[in-house]
Amino acid sequence: MGKIVLVVVTLGLVGAASAVAASGSDGSRPASATVLAEVSSVPASTFDAVGLGRVQKNDLTLTRLSGSVPGTGAKPVILAAIAEWCPHCLANSWVLALALERFGTLTGLRTINSGTYYGKHGGSPAFSNTHGLSFIDASYSSRYFVFRPVIRFARDGASLEHETEAEKGMLRRFHALGSFPALDLGGAFGLVGLGFSPGVLHGLSPAQIAGQLANPSSAVAAYIDGEANLLTAALCVATAQQPTATCGSTGVTAAAAALRRG
Repeated sequence: MGKIVLVVVTLGLVGAASAVAASGSDGSRPASATVLAEVSSVPASTFDAVGLGRVQKNDLTLTRLSGSVPGTGAKPVILAAIAEWCPHCLANSWVLALALERFGTLTGLRTINSGTYYGKHGGSPAFSNTHGLSFIDASYSSRYFVFRPVIRFARDGASLEHETEAEKGMLRRFHALGSFPALDLGGAFGLVGLGFSPGVLHGLSPAQIAGQLANPSSAVAAYIDGEANLLTAALCVATAQQPTATCGSTGVTAAAAALRRG
């Protein structure tokens, strides 16, 4: 197993603009009312019980950035570069949705699975048909952040959306373009990769995954909720530790300690 790797980068601000969309569909379906409710209502007590969960035993890279990239209304930007053939991206989509819900409200989520493209093109293990969330039609309302998902590729490998030059500049601050998932967390941290194996979700439907999120003793929560606490801790750096109830919670402070340790 790998470990959390923390590196530090000091760079100037880069302007941002909306992703340039190509025509086409990602083949996702509207998420059920039950899945939507379970994603948006994980109790604070569950996050606190999970803490960092099992993320510290897995492999992802966090880069400390210097300065946020302003968005609409000068809010920091959460930029997500996603390939939907990538099982790591779809596993991460649950993590990202939980973190976003702690700072605002997501609507228009859809469900999708990664298909077999990754395995056919050399991915091993293939983690075929990993179920996750699609943000292609999602809207986000938050007093703290602007959310910009860029769906680069559909599950069959077709190109869907493209980053603007400004968004490419944001991503280049912490990784070479082309690896997924990649997240700019409000200009505070850049994240590449996933803190657990997509195999954790093997054979589980969206409803089965969502149904475990509120149970701190479930195998799914130990990974998804734990990494959501880590993303939340990183985003709290961008908001100067607001909202207090979230950023000062037991689960988030446990994850924040991992950020400080590197």
